[in-house]
Formats: sequence, C-alpha cells, structure tokens
Amino acid sequence: MLSEESPNNQDKLIDHPSPSLLLVIIISLVLILGLLAIPFGIFLIGKIRLISAIFIIGCAFLALLYTSLTLLALGTTKYSLNQKGIDIRFGIWHRYFSWGEFNDFYQHKENFAFKVNTPGATPCVRLNNAVVLKMKNGKIIYLTPKDSSQMINKLGGFITKSITIA
Repeated sequence: MLSEESPNNQDKLIDHPSPSLLLVIIISLVLILGLLAIPFGIFLIGKIRLISAIFIIGCAFLALLYTSLTLLALGTTKYSLNQKGIDIRFGIWHRYFSWGEFNDFYQHKENFAFKVNTPGATPCVRLNNAVVLKMKNGKIIYLTPKDSSQMINKLGGFITKSITIA
C-alpha cells in the first residue's frame, strides 16, 4: 500500500509491498518438507548411525527456523522514502541509505531471483518487477514495491542519474 504520510511532508512515500504467490508457495513447501523431515529423522534413529539421524533433524530444524523467519518478515517489509534518503525494513533487517549514495535507478521487469543473494543486495518480496538502485560504490539494491511506476517517479526527484558519454 502506497501512502503519502502527511500534508506537511509531500515528498514522503511509504510502500508496503505484497509478496508474490510463487514466493509464498516456495517458502511454504520448504516449511512442509522441513516438518516432514524431523519425524523422518526421529524414525531413522536406531536404523542408521545416530549422528546421521541427528544431522538430518538439525538441518530440518535450521531450515524451518530460517524459512519461518523469512515468511514472517515478508509481512513487515516497508520502504520509506523522504527528502534525505530511503529506509528499508524487512523483518529484523533494517537499513537506511541517503540519496547521495546512489547514482542511478531503473525498473527491472524480468526475473532476478539469482541476483538477490549477491553481496549487498536487499531482501525482496517478489522475484520479478523490481526497482533497481545503483550505488556509487558499485553495489545494487533491489526493491519490489507494490507500485513500481509510482516509486520510479518519486525516485526521479531524489536521485540524480549519472550520464555516461561513450
């Protein structure tokens, strides 16, 4: 949900993106498989070496923990833009960037799932239709707002694009 905060702060934009159905399905499948792996590991105790069964149970538990936290964080994702910078929240992950750190932005409509886990990338709630912010230090930040075109229009007032003459 996009909203302007107050009449006194016309340039503030808050975006609460909604996750894609595909991402929620993938996370739910991992949760189900993790839940099935724990009883399976317990069943294997006595049939295989104990350390192997404990390893299966431990991996399933860690996968469940990580996936549960990720699923819960999807609902708390929020991008807040104001005159000074952008505040990005995703569960317990919180970062603030000033506009001076960026030199370019654009919309990326294709799938970018394999780019999200690169160093410096931010968590996203969808796997396509992202707004890409390029930082002066070379890092890229992917955002998945509910309304990409509105965010792109708002970013145009905050980020000065660098022009490269070839």
